[in-house]
This record gives sequence, structure tokens and C-alpha cells, in this order.
Amino acid sequence: MNRIGNVLKMHQRDKFAWLIIPFMILGSSFVINLIIGFLSGVGIYTGGLMSIFIYMFVLGIIVLPQTFPFAISFSVRRTDYYAGTVLHALISGGFTAIILLLLSAIEKATNFWGTGLHFFHLPFLTDGNIVQQFIFNFLTLVLLFFWGFAIGSVFRKFRAIGLFVLTLACLLATTIMMVLIISKDWWDEIANWFMDLTAFGLSLWFLPIILIFAIVSFALIRRSTV
Repeated sequence: MNRIGNVLKMHQRDKFAWLIIPFMILGSSFVINLIIGFLSGVGIYTGGLMSIFIYMFVLGIIVLPQTFPFAISFSVRRTDYYAGTVLHALISGGFTAIILLLLSAIEKATNFWGTGLHFFHLPFLTDGNIVQQFIFNFLTLVLLFFWGFAIGSVFRKFRAIGLFVLTLACLLATTIMMVLIISKDWWDEIANWFMDLTAFGLSLWFLPIILIFAIVSFALIRRSTV
């Protein structure tokens, strides 16, 4: 547990990557959209909130090459590195999800910043109660981190050739899936399924995907060289 704690401390020291950059990106997007809202004088809905979710995906990709060799050089076991990194990602995701909830509440309380700007409080994403909104934000952030972490793990183990093969496999799988959907005429069923989903219900489908990414990244990290 002490070694996992050391990995946690290693990540906590990098406040720039885990805390400052994501909220700088989110804040700059918000300010730009707020200015547009003031100038336009009409209510606008923006997807600027996605910036922090996209950053979590990018962070999942870059955290491994930035910290794995350093941690291993200090005799940290790969299992402990993985556990500490995942734990820190979960803590970071929970903290970020809470901040997004608070900003959504402030946005609604201020009548959307007095400009009609819907940046944090968006239809569909905020339709559920506060617990459901937190779970959606948290699981989405965790999903994107693990997705990026799995990609980083593939590169760590197999380098560029591994990413190339993975990309081809994903393209092939997507093509086969699209052919099946078109040939079976499943468009209406898929559309109806999505229309019946709430944001909270959708986030629950993320759980098995997160588990798959977690298992893949763990297996690859255990066999990765420095």
C-alpha cells in the first residue's frame, strides 16, 4: 500500500497536468462562449464542456510515457504503478465531476450567466437528479481516461506497429458493424434505443467498456519494458 501511496504522491505533484491544464482549457472555452453570449444577446447552447472530457482522454494517453519509466526506475512494481495511477484517475474524475455539478448549479442559479449561455447545464446531460448527473460525469471522465490509458499501454508494449495494427482492427470492426447495420436495416431500432436512454442510463453502459480497457491496460503494463 505504501508503494501505491508513493505513486499517488508522484501524480499529485504534477498538478499542472492533472488540475491546472484541464481547467485552463475549460475556463478559456467558457470565457470565449460567454463573450459570444454577451455580444449575440440570444441564448446559445455550446459544446465547450466537451473540452475537459477530451483532455481526460488525452491525459490517459500521455500519462504512461511521462511517468512509467520514472516510477520503474525507483523500483516501483508495475502492479503498484497501475493501481496508483488508476486510483489517482478515479479521484481526479470524482473531483472534476463535483466541480462540474457546482458550475452547472451556479449557471442555472444565475439565469445562465444573464446571457442565456448553456455551457455547464445542458439538456439531456442534466435531466436526472444530482446523483445521476454526478455518475454520468464521473463515468464519462473515467471511460475516456481508461480509453486513452489503453491506447498508451498498447504503444508502451508494441510501439508504433501496435497502434497501427490496432487502428486497422478498429477500422475493420467498424466497417463490418456498419455493413451489418445497413444489411439488416437496424437503423430504426438503434435510433429508438438511443432515444429511450437517459444520460444516466447511457453511463451505465460505460461500465463494461471501462472494465475491458482496465483489463487490457493492466495486462499490457505488466509485460511492458522500460
